[in-house]
Amino acid sequence: MTSTLARMIALVGVLGVAVVGAPTLAGAGSAKLYELTENMKLIQKNQKRNPVGRRIATAALIGVAQVGTPLCPIPQLASGPEGCAVNVLGSDDVSLATGLGTLSGDFTTVMQGDNPVDGPEAVVLKGEFKGQMDFSPAIVGVDGLPFPYGTVVGTVKAARGHKTPFTGVFRLPFAGNVEVEVAPGVTMTLRQIFCPLSPTENPNKALYGGFDLAYLDFDANHALNGQCLDIQPAELSLGAPLVRFDVEF
Repeated sequence: MTSTLARMIALVGVLGVAVVGAPTLAGAGSAKLYELTENMKLIQKNQKRNPVGRRIATAALIGVAQVGTPLCPIPQLASGPEGCAVNVLGSDDVSLATGLGTLSGDFTTVMQGDNPVDGPEAVVLKGEFKGQMDFSPAIVGVDGLPFPYGTVVGTVKAARGHKTPFTGVFRLPFAGNVEVEVAPGVTMTLRQIFCPLSPTENPNKALYGGFDLAYLDFDANHALNGQCLDIQPAELSLGAPLVRFDVEF
């Protein structure tokens, strides 16, 4: 038995005891996840009586959760100073009329396994989550202009632990230097509209094919604060900017 495998087995045993006896972790911390792949389809449900279009999708995400959260309940599971490595498989079903819908899926917390060079892959904790989505800013928009974000309120349950509430915001990447018409004959860039308090374009713009890639930013009350977060090179996959999912417990 390798030392890595022995450590994994020992941690799983410790985790079983820790999770069963742990109280609900309220306000325990956060996780930052990135959407690597998504399969999406648009369908019409109840076509005869009430034809409502829906957006149904499945996605794979990876990221890091802080120690003390349901995704990373003990320090021994951490893969680095930022916390635990987490893989997520989720699905959502959202109305194209209202932007409201549901979210559900499973997560695994992983550690380094049999290859010390690649990313963590050895599963040491499993769990599930579900919640209610509000993607009306992105789907319905404001005065016809989509705002690139959506929110989630739900619960997560790890192993045999308790359900823990969480809130989350999906930050959709956008190009701040794209122009839109805000009035007849008047155009503004998306950065001017969304981020008047951070008017400087992304310094990595030249690396992104000339696109000013950014996410919307929010204040402590989860309201738009007029600023943007510049997308960093590490937030791209094969050259494409990733949807970012920030979770708070």
